[in-house]
Amino acid sequence: MARRSRDDRVASGVTPDHLLALAFVAGAVGTFGLYLDTAWHRTLGRDTFWSLPHLLMYGSGVVVYASTLAGIVIVTRLGPGDFGGPVLARLGLRLPLGFTIAFAGTLVMMSAIPVDAWFHWMFGTDVLVWSWPHMQLLLGAGLADGGVLVAVAAQLGREWFGRPRVWPVAMTLVIADLLQRVHYGLAHYTQVPETRTADFYPMLVALSVPALLVIAARAVGPWAPVAAAGLFFGVQVGVDLALYLIDFARYTLTPVFALPALLVSALYAIAGRARDRAAIAIGAGLLFSAAFVAIECLWMAKFIAHPWAAAVVTATLPVTVGVGALSGWVGWVLGGFVRAVAHGDSPAVGFGDQRRARVAALLAGALILAGSLATYRPQRFGPPMTTAEMQLAPVESFLAREAIFWEALILDEWPPVGRIQAYSEGIIEPFPLPIGPAWCAETPAKLEAELPGVGFGLAINGERVDLARYRIVRLPSRDGRHCAWLDVAAAFVRASRNRFVYEVEHGAGRSVVEMTVVFKDP
Repeated sequence: MARRSRDDRVASGVTPDHLLALAFVAGAVGTFGLYLDTAWHRTLGRDTFWSLPHLLMYGSGVVVYASTLAGIVIVTRLGPGDFGGPVLARLGLRLPLGFTIAFAGTLVMMSAIPVDAWFHWMFGTDVLVWSWPHMQLLLGAGLADGGVLVAVAAQLGREWFGRPRVWPVAMTLVIADLLQRVHYGLAHYTQVPETRTADFYPMLVALSVPALLVIAARAVGPWAPVAAAGLFFGVQVGVDLALYLIDFARYTLTPVFALPALLVSALYAIAGRARDRAAIAIGAGLLFSAAFVAIECLWMAKFIAHPWAAAVVTATLPVTVGVGALSGWVGWVLGGFVRAVAHGDSPAVGFGDQRRARVAALLAGALILAGSLATYRPQRFGPPMTTAEMQLAPVESFLAREAIFWEALILDEWPPVGRIQAYSEGIIEPFPLPIGPAWCAETPAKLEAELPGVGFGLAINGERVDLARYRIVRLPSRDGRHCAWLDVAAAFVRASRNRFVYEVEHGAGRSVVEMTVVFKDP
């Protein structure tokens, strides 16, 4: 494709290298903001739209939006010039493929903001990653990453990307960010490893990760899969250290995708000239999925002390490795198209002819859709729980942010408003769940002065709970308050919707918190 003259490049003032560099910096900021947001919620509770994590996430999205839109504007006004890859012509616009895909992804991301507000208005505050607005945000970010990957691929041999190792490193960085999207989507399992299941959790990983690793192998090289996965692990360690330094709730460092990714890279390196065959990609998906299940089985048994049932692992392993094989094949198709963009070839080069390329693309799209639908498993709730079923008992120690009543303490209207509506939603974890009420004061001395005049009451699904046998536990909170909690906890919960009514008598009067409490299966 013809390049612009130097004078034309100076006239625009901006090259694709500048725009992609801006997108990379924004992506790094947004990645940290994403992890900080979850840690923020788990450490401090709910926050406003203007919290630091939200500003980092949405600010980075706006920057990527601006950089990709600028690419479209430059190509439309001045021609392709230094922009490599296919350029689509629609409605008087000239659309560079990678920048256009990334731009569409940013639109999906930003439209999640009003959707999130509507969702809260209709259904209440969502406190889990697996909610419609959050998944829309994740989808948009993944689409933007895919567009940036295509845009970087198209710059092979051009300007900055013509320098040794710059292009493969940039491609590897994008794959690592896509792995981060998968990791964030697994948040229920990465935050608390005890909730990892032997069926759904490995299937989610097999559905997504093999495709990304095979794309890396086909488009970049045989060792790109382990390089991307290793780079992502380095990001995990960096985020973990940053959260540790600010004393925020941290993620686990597992799963470590780099371990089974090493097998994928080794397979591609050994395959030699056969590495472009679909059978190698399918084998890579099988190998990754089987190795991942084996590693996680060992981890859960030896380090987490929550071993997976052998019968469940055996029953679900064929499905997991089968999904991994199909994921590898999808990666083979997508990686072939990305490589064609990089080398300026027709997509037919990697598939034999145009017809086969179209069939492969359609089949890959159908498998992606089927895989997405397979992840939708609506929660089935049983009847509201009884206090006897919850097996209420004192708890020796707990984190205040894990308590049900924490959702009331962080509301601005607590305690001045006499009657408060609140909502609590969480994944079932294999630990006692603190459900007792609390009273807080600015200083320990003030707390001790007010406590004699404070009385607590609790009813669960209309059933009164005798709180007389539970003692007071004093815990400081992150916002500087000092709180006195009743140490009552539920030793068992199941998927259900429940109504908790807390009554707190205090010097200024009486406050009632009516709380909808939802427990969900992991």
